[in-house]
Amino acid sequence: MAETADAAVLPILSVIVPTYKDGPRVYDNLVNLDKALADIGDTYEIIVVSDGNNDNTHDEARRLDAPHVRVFHYARNMGKGFALRYGMARSHGEIVTFIDGDGDIDPVQIASYLQLMRRTEADIVVASKRHPQSEVVYPLARRVYSVTYQSLLRLLFSLKVRDTQVGLKLFRREVLSDVLPRIVVKRFAFDLELLVVANHLGYTNIVEAPVRIGQRFSSTINRRAIMSILWETAAIFYRQRVLHYYDHVHGPVPLSALSLVTDDELKRINLETDYLGNALRWVGHVVWRFIRDCYTSLSSNSEKKCGRVDVVDESVGGGQRASG
Repeated sequence: MAETADAAVLPILSVIVPTYKDGPRVYDNLVNLDKALADIGDTYEIIVVSDGNNDNTHDEARRLDAPHVRVFHYARNMGKGFALRYGMARSHGEIVTFIDGDGDIDPVQIASYLQLMRRTEADIVVASKRHPQSEVVYPLARRVYSVTYQSLLRLLFSLKVRDTQVGLKLFRREVLSDVLPRIVVKRFAFDLELLVVANHLGYTNIVEAPVRIGQRFSSTINRRAIMSILWETAAIFYRQRVLHYYDHVHGPVPLSALSLVTDDELKRINLETDYLGNALRWVGHVVWRFIRDCYTSLSSNSEKKCGRVDVVDESVGGGQRASG
């Protein structure tokens, strides 16, 4: 793991940017983000998390070399949820926001969200595609998926939010300090679990804000992603309504304490991967030796059989044959 710089002063705003295979455009997107934040007037930091990228995303992100920009990288892809939690645990701001690194969402909107949070004293401000003032270009199929899924969420969680999945949200630091230690999801439904747990703990002042999303709309939905989202959603429901898990986890804790937790998770995952890899290699070696030995044995027997030569014992009248 590496970082470009340490924050010299504690900022008002922390912006977490998860990135995965955004190499061709991540530098330009970060430059645009930095310009938009500079116009706000508050001190800020940008925390970029390279989530197991094996392309040039990490190197491109490090090109934005400034004291208020930190770039972290780890080798294994852990999912957007983990990347966000990893970045949040290393933030310092009174207000923490995250925005997707793909550039689909215009970062200029962060300024208006910040004003909205202060004006309404909101615990959380969420971007919503279903806000009447939103300007969003995305396929009809995505609209159907979104409406159906959000209807399901209202039924399961009584969550008064019309859209949980847009990659732009603002949180007060104290909310995250209470919520993050309870979060389990590391991938698709991380945003949902954040909102469900916050609402469950009494942080109910959640304000929706309009959002502009460009035509590229690079994120994709496929059958595998849909099944994963539904599975994680069911797991959140089970933890809340059956296990009452969110009531029993200790909290709140300083976000900085979670940095050790995320490091330990990475070490454990890597260790488990190493053990699994070694086990698979050992099994493969045993299977290969078994196949090789069987082949050698069969080949040897075949050669012995093929090597039997019939010779004529001329001492026996008439040319009687004897095997030898």
